Amino acid sequence: MRLPLIALAAALALTACQKPAPPPTPAIAALTQAQQDAAREALSTHEGEWDCSAPALFDQNMRRLLVEAPEAFVVSPAGFPGPVVVGGATGATVFRKSGAGWAGYMLDPISQVQAVRYGAAGVYLITKVTREGGGPLGITLLPVGGGALTCVGLASPEGLNAPAEHPEFVSLSLDAKGKGGLVAKAEREGKPLAWFRYDTTDAGATWTEARPITGPEGTDLTAPDQTKVPAVLAHEIAAS
Repeated sequence: MRLPLIALAAALALTACQKPAPPPTPAIAALTQAQQDAAREALSTHEGEWDCSAPALFDQNMRRLLVEAPEAFVVSPAGFPGPVVVGGATGATVFRKSGAGWAGYMLDPISQVQAVRYGAAGVYLITKVTREGGGPLGITLLPVGGGALTCVGLASPEGLNAPAEHPEFVSLSLDAKGKGGLVAKAEREGKPLAWFRYDTTDAGATWTEARPITGPEGTDLTAPDQTKVPAVLAHEIAAS
């Protein structure tokens, strides 16, 4: 009888140590059309008030609209502190980790993020005006150290017939000291393709006006992989 008693005691001890499985996370109901429309209206109401360098006062539904949109994506370049979430749906927006939560930024309410590059100074987001036929490019730097964003608008080159003719991003080349340039091109009706370059010597804090070039120049920085925003991460951003 001794062995069965020992086995029973061991079984009881093992049972006591086992924790019950946590309940499954309930599915989050999608935003209704009315909630989406209200969030878009709220974003457009504050269109002239956004400051790219300061965290935006997005409410929960605004955040959900931006990070749950099919256009939203995540980039996680090696060496950068944490993922960067680029919002879709309306305007060029970005979210980055801030303490225990997430800070959201409106880069430009009438643009969309067209490309992402990664260099020694941090993550570069190249934006382009998409409203009313399109327009100029812009570039935002999210520095590696987590400091304030730097947002710069790049004026369209002279001689282009806007908005039908406007620059398209081609490449961004910067050396370790922050010197380099952004190359753009423009299709012109009845004329050859035009190439332009904007130059910087301070990692993108300031840029020169566009100057014409004969074709592509420099070595493009790395374009980090883009992935869909996981539902868990979207929920975390919306709730922070």
